Amino acid sequence: MTDTIAGRNGHGALGAEGTLSPLGLGGDGLTGPVSGLAAEEVALLERFGDLVDTRTGAIGRVVGSEKEPAGAHRFCMWADDDARSLDVGHVVVAFSEEAAVIGVVDEPRRFSDLRTFLDDYFDRHVERALAEELATRRPEILVFCVDVLATKHLRSDVTSHRPPVAGAVYFATPAAIDYALGRQDFSGVAIPALMHTNGNAARDADGAERRDAAGNVVFQRAPVWVDGDYLLGPEAGHANWTGQSGLATKTSHALFLTSAVFQKLRAQGESVAALMFNVKGPDLLWLDKSAEPGPGEEAAYAAAGARGLREEDRDAYAALGLEPRPFAPFRVFAPFKPGHDPSRPGQTAVYLERERYHGALNTLRDAPAETAGVVYPILWNVQALLRQPHKVFDRGDLDDKLWGFIYELRERQIESMNQLDTLFGEIAAHFEADPSASDWHGHHKFTINKARNRIRALPDKLGGLLARSAVQYGNLPKVDDPFEDQELRVVDIANCNTVAQELIVSAVINKVWKMAEEEKLQVKKLIVFVDELNKYAPGGGEGGLRDTLVDIAARGRHLNVVLFGAQQFRSKVDDEILGNCGTSLYGRVGDEEITNSAYRSLSETAKAELLGLPKGRLLVRHAHFRAPLFGTFPFPPTVAGMAGQRVFNGGRAVATAGNSASGGSGSGNGDGPVVGTRAVVPIASANGHGHPADGIWKMLVRHLGEDRAPRKAEVRTLADGLDPATLNEICSKVDQTTLASRGKVGYNPWRIVQSDLSRAKARGR
Repeated sequence: MTDTIAGRNGHGALGAEGTLSPLGLGGDGLTGPVSGLAAEEVALLERFGDLVDTRTGAIGRVVGSEKEPAGAHRFCMWADDDARSLDVGHVVVAFSEEAAVIGVVDEPRRFSDLRTFLDDYFDRHVERALAEELATRRPEILVFCVDVLATKHLRSDVTSHRPPVAGAVYFATPAAIDYALGRQDFSGVAIPALMHTNGNAARDADGAERRDAAGNVVFQRAPVWVDGDYLLGPEAGHANWTGQSGLATKTSHALFLTSAVFQKLRAQGESVAALMFNVKGPDLLWLDKSAEPGPGEEAAYAAAGARGLREEDRDAYAALGLEPRPFAPFRVFAPFKPGHDPSRPGQTAVYLERERYHGALNTLRDAPAETAGVVYPILWNVQALLRQPHKVFDRGDLDDKLWGFIYELRERQIESMNQLDTLFGEIAAHFEADPSASDWHGHHKFTINKARNRIRALPDKLGGLLARSAVQYGNLPKVDDPFEDQELRVVDIANCNTVAQELIVSAVINKVWKMAEEEKLQVKKLIVFVDELNKYAPGGGEGGLRDTLVDIAARGRHLNVVLFGAQQFRSKVDDEILGNCGTSLYGRVGDEEITNSAYRSLSETAKAELLGLPKGRLLVRHAHFRAPLFGTFPFPPTVAGMAGQRVFNGGRAVATAGNSASGGSGSGNGDGPVVGTRAVVPIASANGHGHPADGIWKMLVRHLGEDRAPRKAEVRTLADGLDPATLNEICSKVDQTTLASRGKVGYNPWRIVQSDLSRAKARGR
């Protein structure tokens, strides 16, 4: 009976069970006949039995020729006719003297004895002229090149680089893949990065092949581990993703890898946090929501097209020792929408913790039920901008005279636009009192007029990022505060204009870098994820942010700051950043990009594979790997951005004036009553499921914890009969009050909610 295995293309038999294959080894490996094998090869099979899949048996044979001899880093093998599942990217094992050679299959080629293509053309015409099929067919041989990953000697104190000898080749076991990827040499915690699928069958404990529901054999899978010390430092550090935009691979894998880092470091008792910049729609806004629907959310997830986790994803998480859980604590920071910051002309200071900013921030996560305790503002005063005028003003405007006036303002400790208005009023009075005067404190009046015009244009230029008055955050969390263990912090700049985006990214990263240098991060490791890295650190570019990112890539691992960068065009990123990257991952790459020298270390076969790589599949290079390896990864543990937007935010932002990246005007969209320029969205319609009071319950859980918070049913019962707009107001007010009252003895937000709900019912609302 022939034992069959279904490959990716429905491939057939690997070999006849209990009978000799053309390679001289039975399909049962060492349990079957072994005639034809040299005694030394049998001995090596016995010594390295944990590395070799002997049950599947030999799948090919090492071959060398005068023109292509086997080498220490690359050799060739011809494949047995029955080894139909063998393909590019699989890991195999051969033998040299007293050593096992483990390699990854690369370029496939078919050879025959034809000298030219014309020979086959003429032969075929002769065959057609014959009435019967020829007794023999021209032989062909399928040859694969194999890139060596590792060589394991019989003696642990001997390092071997001998090429494999002419002999049988076998599929590798997971133990062989672990060894080939250097796991035994890891100095840090092993982080699962991908899942590698080989061409041999996965087997149960009794040796039987595993089959899926369709009856196809399940292929062997093995984790691809990376060394935590070479991903996060101190040995090397940093990870970089390259791939075409829109394939949902770069960001998805970055989230998966970040989750893996969080879980593995937590198991080791090490603290870790992450800072991410959201540059595309709602991509990173719902990372606190599980990929799997919770109780009562099933219909909403299905309606939103949230695919959830497949059975194979759950199996992969289990095999990798991970749980598919969302991130917590999770916070989103965003500037205000243009024209929506709470500061006013003449106002001395704005106290953000007293303001109701929900719905006014320039983020797509704006449903009141989902902002309380999660979404916080970024608002600057003019003092922050005067510290980096090269990023605010046009290069042609920044001459020595304007620099001098800016230094004057900094020395006067001007904090707000309102203070500037007062100062410019004093200067105007000076020139009115003395019309013949041409300067004020050594600054020419033309320079002052130029500075006044440029500075007064900043509020419009920066949208809702710049306040007119001084800004006081009080107890509100700030985007550049020290981090909590396991915290994921997202800075949402997707709807900001380019100037505001670069200012926010630059300021936040520079502040984080300064905290790292002063050892004030409060976590052992901090991951900084920057998408569109070629925009912020372009090759051949210059500037403060580029210099900071280069510095993080060079020194960050020693200060516990790790750069995770992603871009569509690797060739356009600064060489110093890529040169200091210990882990590189490649998704599908366009042909105009892959011809660049940035990919010169990849084989032609790997490049060709990258041109058509499917979603969820990546090529990884790591400091411990002698050759890159392909692998897949499960869906991220969190709901996708657009699906999360539909489920939890009604599929769109709260409509406001100026709700656009360019700072233009927006309008209501008919989904809720319009109050002034802001559309108030009822919680129920914003979520698409659940009770209108669920937002209040979630807010209380965030502040009190699940143990101290009231039950959801209790909050719903108390809120029955009140309209969603009233519940939104209560939710926002109590959230703000609780933040402002942090640390006060005896303060309980649940009591405040109960009181407000009772008063609202008494008013008959």
